[in-house]
Formats: sequence, C-alpha cells, structure tokens
Amino acid sequence: DVYKRQDKRGYTLVELIISMAILAIVGGAITLLMQSGSRSYSNTKAELDLQMESQTLMAQLNTMIMESNCVKYDDVNNALILYQIDCKKTATPAPSGAASAAPEYVQVKNVTDLKIIKFDGQKLYLEEHKSDAALPASRGGLNCQPEELLSDYVNDFKVDIKGSNVTVSFAMKSGNCLLYTSPSPRDRQKS
Repeated sequence: DVYKRQDKRGYTLVELIISMAILAIVGGAITLLMQSGSRSYSNTKAELDLQMESQTLMAQLNTMIMESNCVKYDDVNNALILYQIDCKKTATPAPSGAASAAPEYVQVKNVTDLKIIKFDGQKLYLEEHKSDAALPASRGGLNCQPEELLSDYVNDFKVDIKGSNVTVSFAMKSGNCLLYTSPSPRDRQKS
C-alpha cells in the first residue's frame, strides 16, 4: 500500500526546478563549446584562405617579374612596372653616293608586353598591354579599373629593386587576420 501511494505522487516542484537548472547548465556549456569551436574554425579558415591567396599572389608576381626583362618601381603611384623589350637591329640603306658601303645598323626597341601592378592602399590591380605598348609617362597618373583586380586583401605593398634583385613584400588583411609576406629577393638575369 505504501509503494502504490508513492508512485502516484510524481515529482515535486523542487525536483523539477533542480533538474531544469542542471539541464540549463549542461545546455549552456554545450552551447559555449559549440560557439568556441565554430569561432575557432572560422578564424582558422580565414587564415588559411589568406595564406593561400598570398601564396598565389606571390607566385603570380614571381612569374611576371621573371618573365619581364625590365622592372621599374614608381613610388609616386605605388606601382610596379614590368615590361618585355625586344631589341631588333635594322639595316639602314647606304647613302646614295657611297659605292658598295656596308649598311649601318640601328637598334630598335619595342615594348611587347607591359604589366603595371598598382597598389591603391587597399587592393592590388593589374593592367596588361600586349603588343607595341607605350611606356607609361614617368611620374604620371595611373588608372586601373576594378575588373583588373589582382588581390582584394592587400593592405601594404613594397618593392625594393637593387640591380637585378627585385624584392616584393606585402601584407594582407581579412577581418581580424593579418598576414605579412616577405620573400627572399629574386635575382633576375640582365639582358
């Protein structure tokens, strides 16, 4: 008889409040753990994405620098100017009065591939011109269009040219993640 009476009683209000408090504490701990894991994942993913973009950008810059045979840095416009110059010797006809004189040769230089990499303080742009491009005016203004975007997250860009050594360094920032890249200088062969 005593056992049957206790079964019909159910839970007391105090027992329900205690069990709900324990459940709330466990639920809160699980929620904090999940948020911490999610935040850690997001930060790691942002850092990896930034590292991947910086490696891709550095590889592109290295390739462009190594393919060019003339490199200049315009510090006024904060632009790296890379171009390929083809030198051709062209024979000029001998003067009309000279008998069997050897022709004179004149060296003609043509810019066949011009690339301008410009940093505007927040983004890095690439402007390309393929055949017979005119060299940009020294200290003149350079305009790059948004569709020529090379990198979106660059917030510092420096170039140091000493002889045939070209050193490019840059910093990238995305959200709270900041990454500095400073490779060893590349030694270009003089032509």
